Amino acid sequence: MASIKHARIPETFRIPANQIAIDPSSRTDPRITNTYAALYRGEIKTAFTRFPNSSIIPGFYVRHASGSVEHVCGFDAAFVPIEVKSIRAGFRPVLDLHWSPHAPNGGGYICPDDEIALTAYRELNIKSVPCRIIRPKPTPGAEAAIWIEQHGQYLKMARSVPPVISNYQSIVGNEVSDLPKALQRMMELCSRLRTDIKAFHEENRGSAPIHYHHTLHAMVARHERALDSVLQFVKMGRHEHALAIVRMAYEAFLNFYLDWLSPQFFGLRMQALATYRRAEINDRNCVLDWKPLSNFRGLFENAAEKARLSPLGPLYHDHAYPMLSLIMHQSYDGIEAEACSFDDDGSSSPVSQAQICRWLDFLTAALLTRVGNDVGVQI
Repeated sequence: MASIKHARIPETFRIPANQIAIDPSSRTDPRITNTYAALYRGEIKTAFTRFPNSSIIPGFYVRHASGSVEHVCGFDAAFVPIEVKSIRAGFRPVLDLHWSPHAPNGGGYICPDDEIALTAYRELNIKSVPCRIIRPKPTPGAEAAIWIEQHGQYLKMARSVPPVISNYQSIVGNEVSDLPKALQRMMELCSRLRTDIKAFHEENRGSAPIHYHHTLHAMVARHERALDSVLQFVKMGRHEHALAIVRMAYEAFLNFYLDWLSPQFFGLRMQALATYRRAEINDRNCVLDWKPLSNFRGLFENAAEKARLSPLGPLYHDHAYPMLSLIMHQSYDGIEAEACSFDDDGSSSPVSQAQICRWLDFLTAALLTRVGNDVGVQI
């Protein structure tokens, strides 16, 4: 099997705990220390998600015997520029969050160990950051959360919590009657964002290359080409072919969203799945060890489950996907529409141009806002 050349994380190596020097002046919370000990014994669940950095409190809180609460936050700011460079090189560090009842306003999520990365994200204007919530709560947030637990040697998905969807982001607003014009507007935003991605990226000399920004660029470029293909097919009167491209773009977004939630966790596993599937195609007799992927394969290859977790949600999926599936699987419904005469025009469409515009509008907005977030750009 060919090795994956697309790197998502820096090269790592093990250091025995007894060889790690601890700054004697640093303060620690024994409860947090005990939590990590339980976590690495496989006794605690965690959840990967994206969380607004403005709602994260750096440091931790200590409640004294007198009843007073002290906020402890101390880190060496000299390391922040180093982390900024790493992020601009494609690294997306995951912040560990713990719930603290001592935080203001009835409690909140604290970040006691990753204050440097949190500060770097804030400096780069990356507002929704990859997080691992320790002892998560089953409360829906702005983005989906996927719970993880230890399963023998490997990690597996324990449960998933879909995001709260109160509205859909839009690029064209109510201007859905002119599909070609709307598509041009979406393509212009894609082109502009590709430029922003390249401007944000900086190679980190002396370090192994991280290709996350290349993934972002490729995703936007592929979506831009899909929009252009829809435009050309619509101009040619080949709406059936245009709708097939719409479904392809939608499924691409469902995969991207899981990757975006935690690029250094889900991205690696989705790469592995693609490599395994490619190996099966190239050699039908190959024997693969699927254990490292645990039960993630069931999520990655289930469109309905990915839709449940996406920011477009089941409503979008249930409205668009059945019709798009009929077209992709060449239901006889399409044949019946043309089987009443010898007309060879084929320009009729089972879906109005306004509906195609709205589907692509919501889809493009959901994609570009999240890609833009990761390079400090607000769409």
